[in-house]
Amino acid sequence: MKKLFDLRTNLMPFIPEKSLDEVVVLLQKYPIHLGLMAPRSRVFGDYRAPQKRGEFHKITVNGDLNKYAFLITFLHEYAHLQTFANYGHVQSHGNEWKSAFRQLLREFIQLDIFPEDIRLALQNYMIKVPASTATDPRLMRVLERYNTRKRPENEMTVEQLPNKARFKYNGEFFEKGERLRKNYTCIRLSDGAKFRFSPVANVTL
Repeated sequence: MKKLFDLRTNLMPFIPEKSLDEVVVLLQKYPIHLGLMAPRSRVFGDYRAPQKRGEFHKITVNGDLNKYAFLITFLHEYAHLQTFANYGHVQSHGNEWKSAFRQLLREFIQLDIFPEDIRLALQNYMIKVPASTATDPRLMRVLERYNTRKRPENEMTVEQLPNKARFKYNGEFFEKGERLRKNYTCIRLSDGAKFRFSPVANVTL
């Protein structure tokens, strides 16, 4: 029982309390190393399959996420683990992964863990299940409401920037361009290359 108690205690600061028991059960099904990472601009989490017999599955999640975003990211990566365990190496965000992730989300939504606004956003998100939560602006905006970290004054989302504003992202400098459908086309200042940015991508003015 001591091992179970320690696991719950270590998880408690990072995920909603109502989800603790279920997450502990998931972590005990496979040999898993769950690690915290410093904030990463391009990913919220990562999964790495064992490379040889006897190795652990590895899941990492950014440690600065709020509890709901942390849980959703963990389930995203755990779905990769389940997909690998059941099918081996298949398309990273293919139908097998989408099915596993949808099922996990349904199970946790039924536990009444998420506030109503997140629950509704998740149900909409589950219709297509994009490869990253960052590509679903509605879900990202809702999750943003529950952040406790104070954002620096010069940090904002792309959609909050005025047109032609210049910003820094992942060590490079860009100029905001026009919005085409869901995303903004932005120009990298070093070479004029064009990139698509989610409207809710966090950047530095």
